[in-house]
Amino acid sequence: MTQFSDLPFELRSTIWMLTIELRTVEIRFEIRFEIGRVLFGKKRHATRLGILYGSSPTLVPAALHTCYEARSLLAQHYERAFTHGTEPRYVWVNFDMDIVSIRRSSFVWTGPEAPRIRRLKFARECDEYYFHEENLELAMFCNVQEIYVVCADGPEAWYHAEDSLYWPCPRENVWLINTKTNNTVTVAENHRRGER
Repeated sequence: MTQFSDLPFELRSTIWMLTIELRTVEIRFEIRFEIGRVLFGKKRHATRLGILYGSSPTLVPAALHTCYEARSLLAQHYERAFTHGTEPRYVWVNFDMDIVSIRRSSFVWTGPEAPRIRRLKFARECDEYYFHEENLELAMFCNVQEIYVVCADGPEAWYHAEDSLYWPCPRENVWLINTKTNNTVTVAENHRRGER
């Protein structure tokens, strides 16, 4: 019986490459806070000092753990990312394929990886804070090709998102996800629905 290691290298490498799949890589940031006192009073407040590390509950692609040959081939597509912070760790990411999900984390926390992200997913409400403060931070993601917004307040609240908000990619590639039904609609289509 022929074993996998007996196959020609070209065939083995093709098989290893077929293990690459689209994933949603959830990134969680651990933030360090320091509790302090307010001068001239007794109230205590928390001051954010910075990012300790980024981590992910998303499993590492299995082929990266299989053998040296697979790891060396796949390392061309996956890389250690989100290594910034005072206690750096890393997450394996394929920036060409993976959807990087930051949930409700600040856009700024993505740090030096922001320009490398091609597919971004985040959860937000279309409220005053997002509209006036956070939205312009999307400019950090200058190479993003697709955006997935988990709409905590429903896609209807994002009716004006096509015209009023900044999107660093074409509006046809900005998807609004309804948290109740899990249905998706593009920003452009959502705007057309709202005009009816």
